[in-house]
Amino acid sequence: MAEPSTDSPLTWPSEVRGRSGHNLRLITAAPLGEGGEGVVFRTDNDQLAVKILKHTSDTSTEDVAGKLDRLRWLPLDDVPICRPLEPLATPHFGYVMELLHDMVAWRSISDAPEENIEQWYAEHGGLSRRLLLLARCAEVLCTLHERGIVYGDVSPGNILISSDAAFTEVWLIDADNLQTESTTAATPLATPGYAAPELLRRLSGNTASSDMHSFAVIAYETLTTNHPLYGDHVLEGPVQYEADAQYGRIPWIDHSSDDLNRSTWGFPATEVTTNGLRDLFTRTFEAGITDPRARPSAGEWADALRTAAARTVRCNACPHTYFAASTECPWCEMKRPAALVVTVEERFPRLGEFASVVLPRNELTHVLQQDVELVIRARTTHLAPGDPDRPVLSLKWDGGETIRVQNLGTSPIRRVPLKGGNGMQFFPGAKATDSATAPWSIHFGNEHRPHRIVRVRPSSNGGGRAR
Repeated sequence: MAEPSTDSPLTWPSEVRGRSGHNLRLITAAPLGEGGEGVVFRTDNDQLAVKILKHTSDTSTEDVAGKLDRLRWLPLDDVPICRPLEPLATPHFGYVMELLHDMVAWRSISDAPEENIEQWYAEHGGLSRRLLLLARCAEVLCTLHERGIVYGDVSPGNILISSDAAFTEVWLIDADNLQTESTTAATPLATPGYAAPELLRRLSGNTASSDMHSFAVIAYETLTTNHPLYGDHVLEGPVQYEADAQYGRIPWIDHSSDDLNRSTWGFPATEVTTNGLRDLFTRTFEAGITDPRARPSAGEWADALRTAAARTVRCNACPHTYFAASTECPWCEMKRPAALVVTVEERFPRLGEFASVVLPRNELTHVLQQDVELVIRARTTHLAPGDPDRPVLSLKWDGGETIRVQNLGTSPIRRVPLKGGNGMQFFPGAKATDSATAPWSIHFGNEHRPHRIVRVRPSSNGGGRAR
């Protein structure tokens, strides 16, 4: 769903009734979102929301009920999506859905205000939180796609996030969008500005690839505050240019070889994205504009966004976060705070006549900022963890010689000194102090089986400082 329209000619009811007979009063002054199919409203029951369909000439209550019944057969266990509960009773068409407390629409972090943009960007969690929210959203889409499910209408009004900037929960709404990949004969689900070109051209129905075009638009918009297709050429030209851009007839604003549609607005992509993320955007909006198969998958986006988020630091002089590769804060030009590099390796033990092998996992690298606790989670330390967000290790560096370590997990881990050896068991809840010039490595798993190793790069001569 797109941002709610303020000039919609439709008049929305103030009250509706579910098929079970329960009345709900709608909060129509502030809809959660609006798209081609309908509008989602909060209600006087803060645990429920209502979606009202716009185009109902060929719709009946039985149609809506049948669609909701089909959703029950989809494998949605552990997927954070607001489930429909029951259809609305006539004369209205739509359904009642569950709604979480303290959630707001994604557009709260992607639709920039006209003034005080930098302050607004920081107040909603800055760069680091946006990267984590995008990573979580990509992971949810990845789960759906792996189960053969297409979301169908990925847009800022169909995604809810934590209202508190200290949290990074992501939930999808409008579960009636869910489907298997549709044929060209089906009416595609899409929101203007986020629809993939093949949907607009009616060359395809909704697919995982069309989901990822929409996601990439949201990601670029969220990070830079610019729509990736609407540069100066489009915004200063005839209205038709916006449609041309959506169809792929005009180059995107950061095109690798065509500067026709550059933007002088928003934040430069070089300041709020990594090389890895820019490569994914390029694949999406260049080759992927005409060839959906060229677009990155949801899994690729999730990995690249997690990697980027792990390499940010918080400025000591302003509320912003930024990439540790910068020597100064791009927002206030304050010198970057001191930081160490935390690397991850994967060890395959000796097998018969074959020597053990240690492979670096550079995409799992983290930054340990002075006086800021770094919590490392199971997605970093274990292969295919059951709960990837489970905290397993805490590191805190005082900026000098001391690193404080704590086992946050539920299993023993092994600490090995820099000189090597068998090391020692480090039990759940245990705390220790390491030297920043000779930190121990931390092994997760049996030493005789493949496992991961976390190391803090020694800080002597500045060699371990994040650059």
